[in-house]
Amino acid sequence: MAGCRIVNQNVSNAVDTIKGISDSYRTAGENFVSDLNAAISEMEGNTKDALKAFIDNDINAFVSEQLPGAIAGMSELLEGNRSNFEKTDSDLAASIGGGQG
Repeated sequence: MAGCRIVNQNVSNAVDTIKGISDSYRTAGENFVSDLNAAISEMEGNTKDALKAFIDNDINAFVSEQLPGAIAGMSELLEGNRSNFEKTDSDLAASIGGGQG
């Protein structure tokens, strides 16, 4: 079995950075959808209606929800692993030290 080590503060910093990236992607996605809608605002006809539905549903869901959600999920996964390492280290120290970790 390979050794395993983390640097708690580095992982914690990465979690915060990844959360910030998720927020940035969400904002950028919302702006993207707004810009696309502005670009087609003067159009008329079925093509505009189809584009509007595509932008407001599929594109919006991906750029404003799914992609930022996936990135946020990675930060949550990383934080869960970091906190598990921290707890395990504390539990092991407590068991070795007779309950004083």
